[in-house]
Amino acid sequence: MKIEETKKYLNDNNEPFFEYANGRLNLNCPKCKTEDSLVLDFNENEYRCNEDDCKFSVDINSDFLKEFYNDDDFEISTCKDLLNYEVRPEFFIINPLIPKEAITSITADSGKGKSLFALILAYCMASGTPLFDKYEVEKSNVLIIDQEMNKNEIVSRFKKVIKDEVPIDYIIDQKFLITDEVKLLALKNKIIEKKYNVVILDTFTEIHNAEENDSGAMKMVNKNMLQLIRETGITIIYLHHHRKLQKGERLSQSSSRGSSEIIAKVSSHLLLDSKNYRDEFNNKILEIVISQEKARSSFRLENKISLKVINDEIENKIKWEYLGELEEKGKKIEEAKIAIINILQNRPGVLVRDLEEELSVGSNNIRIALKELVSESKVDSSKQGKANYYFLVS
Repeated sequence: MKIEETKKYLNDNNEPFFEYANGRLNLNCPKCKTEDSLVLDFNENEYRCNEDDCKFSVDINSDFLKEFYNDDDFEISTCKDLLNYEVRPEFFIINPLIPKEAITSITADSGKGKSLFALILAYCMASGTPLFDKYEVEKSNVLIIDQEMNKNEIVSRFKKVIKDEVPIDYIIDQKFLITDEVKLLALKNKIIEKKYNVVILDTFTEIHNAEENDSGAMKMVNKNMLQLIRETGITIIYLHHHRKLQKGERLSQSSSRGSSEIIAKVSSHLLLDSKNYRDEFNNKILEIVISQEKARSSFRLENKISLKVINDEIENKIKWEYLGELEEKGKKIEEAKIAIINILQNRPGVLVRDLEEELSVGSNNIRIALKELVSESKVDSSKQGKANYYFLVS
């Protein structure tokens, strides 16, 4: 039965245990009068009251319930219909990483840079800046629901990354559960009111109170997220942890913690790994490698990509540099090695900054190339003061 017909039926018949409100049917028990307490029990083939002290039940095949179903409930698409259907183009917030009006999962071990990477994505989406000057972005209003860090930690990082006023809002120090219908409705209303296009959930574990290894429970979490997408047109990005891997096991789509149902409904799964070190200026460096483990779209990352995140403690800001696709990165390092040798043949005794100004292969690739050339005994360096001057080995 269609919604309008259902509403008319309720009005005409005034049945005691069905109430239409907020776009859904609430099944209220006529015996104990508890609101929305009737649950569907497939094993017993009945609706029964969920209250412990109440024994009310009604046969699912009763004439009363049959009033709500008829042959018009299903619309059949024929072969001709399918052949004549015009397939919609695929849309992205960030092409091809973040599909529009869908769920994207970003997974990694703890401390590998999930939240930091998500904030970089948020900045690019909010400002409309192409990610790494390479991947197209649709300018979007972004809401971040951070359930892990406190306000001081969030603001400290935010000020380091975000230097311009862009449409990024936060929900901080407020408990949100997507499994709570009241909270879900409140979020839906806020998305519509503020015209958000993207919501980032940090982290998945903190936005529900269900058992993550229970596929049935995770189906309900996914159902609520997909319902939110249908009703608001929002794009959801959630951050999630990896489980502990077995000895010899590599990171993959199945590395996500909990039931496989968690990943089942995502349209894009981005897996992160990273390493930490300090550069010659004592800046903290986080080098992140990103792979797209799942993509429902025909567009996807062909190779892993890498970026370097620099935490400049003197300037109190976080910067990032795209290092390219991993296969491409190896080619650029080889290209840098050849170019450095050519430069040193004509002009011995150059500084790293001279090479950075002259070559367009990226400063990180230049430094790696120099390190490899020194280890191969093709290039040597001489320290004068704080500077290293490079020469060909004669």
